Amino acid sequence: MADKEDSLPSEKPGVVNLPQWEQGWQKATDAGKDPQFHVKNVHPILSKHLEQLTGGRSGLKFLFPLCGKAMDMKWLADQGHTIVGVDGVEDAARQFFQENAIQPTVTDVPAAALNGKLYQGMEGRISIYICDYFNFSSEVKGQFDAIWDRGAFVAINEVDREKYVRLMKTLLKPDGRCLMEVMQYEPSLFPGPPHNVPEDELKQLLGDYNMALLDTVDHTERLGKLWNLPWIKTAYFLIKASN
Repeated sequence: MADKEDSLPSEKPGVVNLPQWEQGWQKATDAGKDPQFHVKNVHPILSKHLEQLTGGRSGLKFLFPLCGKAMDMKWLADQGHTIVGVDGVEDAARQFFQENAIQPTVTDVPAAALNGKLYQGMEGRISIYICDYFNFSSEVKGQFDAIWDRGAFVAINEVDREKYVRLMKTLLKPDGRCLMEVMQYEPSLFPGPPHNVPEDELKQLLGDYNMALLDTVDHTERLGKLWNLPWIKTAYFLIKASN
């Protein structure tokens, strides 16, 4: 999400590419700020619904698509989970480890695999890959018990949604679960990102996967005023394969 004064330039409304996201991060850093979408503490929805995401299991492997520098990664690692984040912006990884006082190891990932970098810390319990998310696959780090999609699906360009869901299905273990945040508002009034995601469209994309609404949060007071929207909310869905 971007403030009006920090909006990302785009040749086509609602379409943003990686260099523009990098530009947004750099602009925030130069101003001594966090990106507008960054949550400074553990996300309240994750802490509230963690039991449903994990199924009460411990020692899980979590994936954070387009992870940014989410505080949730350290919080879950401290509970004994293994964390893999993926982001296209290297500043996200640098700032995450710096702000959490963790000294990372940094290695190059060959072009044959990802053509990116890997930051690791906490004895390998936290890994952040810097690469194009659509180049990431189960061949890199296996499948995952849980995915916390906070702001990834709403950030990608709408044309990539089907590809994103296909990748998500290959990354989840058969008994894995995904907690996904989506934005809902009148899209004719604001092009995004974050993009509007109709519930029916998400259901269609998921196909035979189950999705259950766990929570909604109204953001009209803040984001509605910011983007001149009469209403806007986030919805949180628990997604898993049909058994």
